[in-house]
Amino acid sequence: MFVLLLVLIQTTAILSTQDIALSQTYKPEVLGASTAVPAPIINKPKDNPQTSIIQTKNPDLSDVSAQSFLVFDLDSGQELLSKNPTQKLAIASLTKLMTALAAYNNSNLNKTFAITSKNILNVKPDLGLAIGDEVKALDVFNSMLIGSCNDAAKALADFTSQSSGSNFVDLMNGQAAVLGMVNSSFSNPMGFDNSDNYSTAEDLKLLITNTQHFTDFTDLGRMTGYKFSGALGKIYSATATNLLIKNHPDIQAVKTGFTNEANGAMATKVAIGGHQIIILVLDSQNREGDTLKLKSAVETSFNWE
Repeated sequence: MFVLLLVLIQTTAILSTQDIALSQTYKPEVLGASTAVPAPIINKPKDNPQTSIIQTKNPDLSDVSAQSFLVFDLDSGQELLSKNPTQKLAIASLTKLMTALAAYNNSNLNKTFAITSKNILNVKPDLGLAIGDEVKALDVFNSMLIGSCNDAAKALADFTSQSSGSNFVDLMNGQAAVLGMVNSSFSNPMGFDNSDNYSTAEDLKLLITNTQHFTDFTDLGRMTGYKFSGALGKIYSATATNLLIKNHPDIQAVKTGFTNEANGAMATKVAIGGHQIIILVLDSQNREGDTLKLKSAVETSFNWE
């Protein structure tokens, strides 16, 4: 019994060392301190998998402008509120969640790569990447998710395509197929309006749920800014596109988007009663306002028992 206990202790120590090494490998080299605010404390109901979510009343959602929305409990997947969840819509920069996941699964984010003229995309928001500079893929990844930088999305897609030897849009659509996103199509890594770039709230639920398993995504939820430098010493800066996190300590960003066709789109994680709730709005005239209305509806209309 003593020998068995000693082996278990030694094995645990080895695993802990490996976990620490892995987390250190993927920490970005950020210039100075990233601008961030503390994340809300989430008490996941792991010890009680039978927790029930009870709707106590039907909230009035008539003033929510979004053409489609979906609100669900992240831990159980239970859907709480929805409108047109299967309608195919343009999703703007929510596309970058798929860009990030395809890059995450098909490249090494700890590697550096050189910026070429192919990577340059002068469409705001952007980092202003300089031709000839060398940057870490993880810094580009973070800037894309936090600041929705379009040149970051293009550069990350090109890097992943070169690393994997595969067409990046094919990787995006292949990932969508694996997740079961049967009503989605991706045509570009930035989320620019295109008849072949669309999704539904139900499909995006699958994508969001998957990304929330990885700390490379979730650690960015309360960052209001991100800075890093390339090999040439140039400082690159991204500002968070989620305007709610500064004034709402119970909110974490997942991704935002806006184009003329898609209007406002936003995926947000909210801490309510110690639980993680995802609020997704598509084709919204006021994505922040709609998100807060749906947040209030959950707080006043549902109980966890």
